[in-house]
Amino acid sequence: MTTARRGGEETLSGHYLAMACRHARQRGLPVDAVLAGTGLDEGGLEQPGCQVPLPVCLRLFGNLLCLDRDPGIGLALGRQLDIRSHGFLGYAILSSRSIGEALDLCIRYFRTRTSLFEIRLFREDDMAVVQLDERVPLGPLGPVLLDALITLMAMGGAQLTGRDFQGVVRLTQSRQPHHDNWPELARATLLFEAAFNQFRFPRIGLQLPVSHPDPQLLQMATAQCEEELKRLHDSGGLLAEVRRLARQHLAGDASLERIAADLGLSERTLRRRLAELGTSYQMLIEQLRRGRAVELLLHSALSVEQIASELGYEDPSNFGRAFRRWTGKSPRAYRAARG
Repeated sequence: MTTARRGGEETLSGHYLAMACRHARQRGLPVDAVLAGTGLDEGGLEQPGCQVPLPVCLRLFGNLLCLDRDPGIGLALGRQLDIRSHGFLGYAILSSRSIGEALDLCIRYFRTRTSLFEIRLFREDDMAVVQLDERVPLGPLGPVLLDALITLMAMGGAQLTGRDFQGVVRLTQSRQPHHDNWPELARATLLFEAAFNQFRFPRIGLQLPVSHPDPQLLQMATAQCEEELKRLHDSGGLLAEVRRLARQHLAGDASLERIAADLGLSERTLRRRLAELGTSYQMLIEQLRRGRAVELLLHSALSVEQIASELGYEDPSNFGRAFRRWTGKSPRAYRAARG
């Protein structure tokens, strides 16, 4: 079954669900039980353009996690992937000229593979930072997918350049026993219970050349990625539009009432539609404020009071309490520790 993506609906490429089915088969688990209650068939998952809605993904992976109790399942899934596993996006990355260009392509076309996460690249002093944020709550599926994505990034870096990855991985989850046996990250520093999920490496690494650049393949693969992006019908759906408007009004009136009015919806309708996507306006606005707070603390000379105002807090003490909840530190302590 090929599932078309509806506007505002978070999805995962069927290719990755087919990979989960193959993993189950290799483990001697019944694939029919993995697919139970999803309405999916394994063959249809590999069809071009197959995008599976989040609730169906949660059901399939929930079935798999019930059958396979291995806590390192995310690492196992990540090891099954190489860059070519990601369709035209993979070929565009492989044929690019540098790590920086490859990451720019990944960020632009990441949504052709999944909209469950948002990926972005920024610079912080002498480090390049790739950050992965959950767009909606993923529950027990979140740590599994993060383990798989981080494993893929480390393996992908080595595949692109022929060099072992050296850097820092920060994960919001707690350290688990299976993380102690993570050979893909043997030369990396692993930090857990962090504020964000990040893959950090020396900024100069963005200039590393890719082993086999291919301008013709890059042009063809990029054109195909553009076509896939167009087939998604929208620029990210309701969540992207809510985030855009909330970011625009962050320093002023970023209330649910204001955002709903800008969208031409009632507050009740906007709440319901966000709930259907597994999130809430409060969660989205907190994610925006947290990310903006870190950026301003690390990359601006604004005082904590000015930052609080930029984030829409009338009382700086309320910002301080919120920031401690997000990071475990006060804004000033967080800035000093990274100053």
